[in-house]
Amino acid sequence: SRQVQHTFRFYSQQWRTWAACFIQAAWRRYYKKKNEYLLHKEENKFRVALSGSNGNASPSLGATIYASRFAANALRAHRQRNMERPARTTPLIKLQKPAEPDFTAEDSE
Repeated sequence: SRQVQHTFRFYSQQWRTWAACFIQAAWRRYYKKKNEYLLHKEENKFRVALSGSNGNASPSLGATIYASRFAANALRAHRQRNMERPARTTPLIKLQKPAEPDFTAEDSE
């Protein structure tokens, strides 16, 4: 029956593993893009604060605060990346999508 086929296909360990890896990869891509966007936004704030000093010899207080925040955040992110991710000696194996189960033998009986 279709319900049994669905159960075997979508609830097998192989399919669940593949789906979990697929979701994790999608989440990592989203998280990376989000962080890049936030970093770009912070850099733009810094540029605006620097350009808003109207040609004075020293940058404004706002630019100094943004610069210190940006430097602190960049340093913290760099340290966290180096602490969380040890160097990988072997590349990760990309899981292939499992083959569709063949139920034709059961249907012909």
